[in-house]
Amino acid sequence: MPGHGLRLFAALTPLLLLSGSSGSSGSSGDGEAEQVVVTNFPETQSITGTVAVERPVPTTRLVTTHALVSPGGPANVADLTEAGALDATGFAFATLSLAVDVQGSLAGPGQVGALLIPDQPDVLAALRSHGIQQFPLTVEAAVAPSPSGIHQSSPLAARLAFPRYRVFFYNTTPRTSEATLYVYLGSS
Repeated sequence: MPGHGLRLFAALTPLLLLSGSSGSSGSSGDGEAEQVVVTNFPETQSITGTVAVERPVPTTRLVTTHALVSPGGPANVADLTEAGALDATGFAFATLSLAVDVQGSLAGPGQVGALLIPDQPDVLAALRSHGIQQFPLTVEAAVAPSPSGIHQSSPLAARLAFPRYRVFFYNTTPRTSEATLYVYLGSS
């Protein structure tokens, strides 16, 4: 503890001065000058300029990604609809929710999903070259024939392992769907 020695010195200095003035320390008390040693400790952290926090640092953020998703399953990379990147820097957790609006009517059930793949060169190369999805976060909405065509997933809570992800959508139905991914980022 760097400040411990300084506190001890500050606490003992008055005692040393009092004992020196009482004549019991062996000094002559005739006003002779005594040698004093002063130690200056270096500053532990120096800050220059103006430091200001204009607003509190956010602990949460909502990010929305929207895409028109053509039919295609999650196994074939060429069928995936790429929808940009998600910057999750500074956040440790995410809650993923997917809303789907199927265009037209369906004859049978299917799935519309979102894959978040880490935005790392080697991970993306494995996806594009070999179709291997490494470390994916996946949220999926089951879709079935309905009058409105509107469906949603259950929220998925996940711990984030990477600061950035690429977002991909897939759609196993024969109809194009509008998909909206809601990502609620949190630091705790």
